[in-house]
Amino acid sequence: MSAASMFIERSGPDMVSYGNLCGPSFSDPCLAPVLKGGFPIAFLFDSPGVSVEHELFVGEDMFQPKAFAWNTAIHALVIGLAVLMARRVRARNNG
Repeated sequence: MSAASMFIERSGPDMVSYGNLCGPSFSDPCLAPVLKGGFPIAFLFDSPGVSVEHELFVGEDMFQPKAFAWNTAIHALVIGLAVLMARRVRARNNG
């Protein structure tokens, strides 16, 4: 479930340089909000210049294992609570 959450993409507020041909002298960095994937905590970040820009791919972009571990823990907690609630409702209705 955590791995599938990488398809939930959003940009910003962190900025990253996508080149250096901006500004009046064409030598300033071209800053844009970084594309990131993962929910509720982003764990995959677009790496400009390394991968296809504005597209996330596990093999090329920056993967943060600690954030992924937190996502996994949060998802496990939510699923565990849902199972616990379902068991209590079922026990109450059968009781």
